[in-house]
This record gives sequence, structure tokens and C-alpha cells, in this order.
Amino acid sequence: MGRNTKAIYSFLVIVAILMAGASIVQAESSGDECLRAVVEDISPSSVGRDEEFTVGISLENCGTQVPEDITFEIISIPPDIIVTEDLATEIPQFVYKDSERQLIYHMRTTQDATPGPHIIKLKLTYGSTDAKRTAYYEVEIIVTGEHAEPRIASVSTDPKYIYAGDTVDLDLEIQNFGDSIAKSVEVYLEHDFKGITGSTIGALAANDTQTASFKFKANISGTFQIPVIIEYEDDYGVQKDEYDIQITVLDRKGSLNLASVKVDPVLPYVDDTVELTMRVENSGDRTINSIRVYADHPFKGLKESFIGTLDPDEDGPAVITFIADQKGEFEIPVIITYIDDFGEEQIETKVNVIVMEKSGGAGTIIVVLLLLAVIGGLAYNNYRTKRSKDEIIKQLMEGGSIPGEDTEE
Repeated sequence: MGRNTKAIYSFLVIVAILMAGASIVQAESSGDECLRAVVEDISPSSVGRDEEFTVGISLENCGTQVPEDITFEIISIPPDIIVTEDLATEIPQFVYKDSERQLIYHMRTTQDATPGPHIIKLKLTYGSTDAKRTAYYEVEIIVTGEHAEPRIASVSTDPKYIYAGDTVDLDLEIQNFGDSIAKSVEVYLEHDFKGITGSTIGALAANDTQTASFKFKANISGTFQIPVIIEYEDDYGVQKDEYDIQITVLDRKGSLNLASVKVDPVLPYVDDTVELTMRVENSGDRTINSIRVYADHPFKGLKESFIGTLDPDEDGPAVITFIADQKGEFEIPVIITYIDDFGEEQIETKVNVIVMEKSGGAGTIIVVLLLLAVIGGLAYNNYRTKRSKDEIIKQLMEGGSIPGEDTEE
């Protein structure tokens, strides 16, 4: 029963006395013998769980003869109702034809009585042996109860801002806004992500709160309306309510990336042993485990390096050693893999390596001289910059003018 289709029961007891029919074993040859049963009173008028109440029955003579050999009895009672009186009452004979007889039955509902209608079946027999008459009646008593109403009180995610590829911890705080205990509470998510979609809470008292926890992999970006199904039991039986929450997944962030690449030697020659060092940085806000770096180079040597675990803002080296057995410029595919709660993930990038041809000629000398010239020029420029700054600072402290700022009047 959904939250919008639940039946609303009246808090007043509805009593319906229906004559199912009367059967006459043998009709009397003379006279008019008639007896009927009427419900006079139900007290109190509202019957809840584990409550006592009374049902008043009036037997009325509706014929011209005085009825005799009267038996009024309860022949069927629901298990949720207990009768503390004798179920059968025998009356030998009415005193006179206009007589009435009042019967009162003391009853009680059980502690776990199911709210809703309950039917008590009655039987009335009267008349002499050769003209026995039988009538059947039904009394409908509605037991009142309370509704539970577990709803989503709050939604929280970790991380707060979700990016594609993140593993997300989703917590739904479920609060019971009803008046009855919500039993066997289960919460389900209907999403297309890989992860946990069900959470069992158990019992939830009125105004109590508990947390339903989920974990999933946000593999694609976008804004998603996720249906939340809450199943539970209250006084009226098994219930099922549906709500919606909204989750926004941002475009994928590169939490793992290459912070730097170093080739030793810087310009390797054919047959040199080369050490390729790639520093992998975790720029995200979560610890990443089981990090491996695979460089698919064409040379003889190692292709994989294991880093392990990196905390947020931490980096670690992946060292690949190989023999550069061929010359040229190579674009080497690099795959960074890691393992999270939902399996292995990977990031792809590339690095460039240049292998020089071995030669003892002038070309090699020129390349070396050019490198030395560049290095020397950088060192000299740094020296001049530092010296210039030192002179400016010295002039300012001595109160003189800054070189290069003198002007003619």
C-alpha cells in the first residue's frame, strides 16, 4: 500500500448486523412464532489494540406466539478478539409475547490485533422440536490502529562533490514521522551505477531515526534522479513508499597524473642502459591503493613498476629500466592502474624518449657543446640577475640612486 493510497480508517467502530438468512426445519401448523436479534450497543465505540469492550444483544419477539427453547450463541470469532463470556446462552421460554431479553458479551482485542474489519458470526435458534427455526447473523467490528511513516530526513555523500570515477558513500537518514513502530524497514536504490543498492534498518520507533548506508561507483557524469523505495510493516500490514533523491556527478577529475618525467641519461645513445623515472601524483582527496605504472616501450628491459599507495597530495616514483637498442624518437604509451572497491581502474598517458645514434664525429661534439652553452648561459644569466638584485638592494640601503635611473634635467 503506497503512501498516497493508504485506506483511512474511521476511529469509530462500525457495526453491521446482517441477517444471512433463516431456515425453518419444520413450519408450525398454527400461530405466528418469530424472534429476532438486534445489536443494541458497542462500548466503547472506538476499539483499539489490547482494549476491552462489550457488545449488547437484544432478543425481541416479533410474532404473536411466545417463543420457547431459545439458544443464542457465537459460532465464529476472529483470533484477534477474545470473548470472556460463555459463547452460548439458553433461554427456556419468554414470559409473554412482548418480552425482550438483553445479552451482554465482554470482549477484548489482543495486543497484536490487526487493524481493520473483524467479523463475529452469531446463531439464533428457537421453537419447539417439531418447528425449530434458525437464523444467522454477522457483526463487523473495525479495530483501529496507527500508521508508521518512515521518510528521508537527510541525504549526505562522501565525497561531498562527486566526480566521474569516484567511489561514493551515500547515507540516507530515515526518520519515522508516524505514530506506529515501523518494522522490518528496508531501503532500496534504483540506479544504474555499480554498487550496493539495498540497506536493512530493522525496527524504527515513532520519531526515531536510523541511517541507511550505500556505496557505489559514479562511472558517468550528469544529474540523476534516483528512486528510493522504503518497505516496512505497521499496524495495517506491509507498506511500500517511494521517494526521489538527486545526485550530481561532475566531469571526471584526474586524481592520478604524472607530476614529472626524468630520463637518465638525458640523451641516451643506442645500447645505453636507460632509467626512466615517472613521478605519479595523487591530486585528489582520497587515498588510492595498488598503483602500478606500465610503460609499453619497444626496448629490452622492464616495463612495469609498482608504487603501492598514495595519500592525497602525495607522489611516488615509478622507475622503468631498459636498454635503448634502437635509435629514434619514441612516443611511449603509459598506463597507470589502481584498484578501488569496485575493481581495477586505469589512466592512459604518453611520454617521449629520444635515443641518439652512437657516433664519434663532429655531430656529437656539436650537440655536447650546444648543451654546455645552454647550461652555461643559464648559469651566467642567473648570476647576473642575482648580482643586479644585490646591487639594487645595496644602493637602497645606502640611500643612493638605483643604477640606470639617473636622468638629465
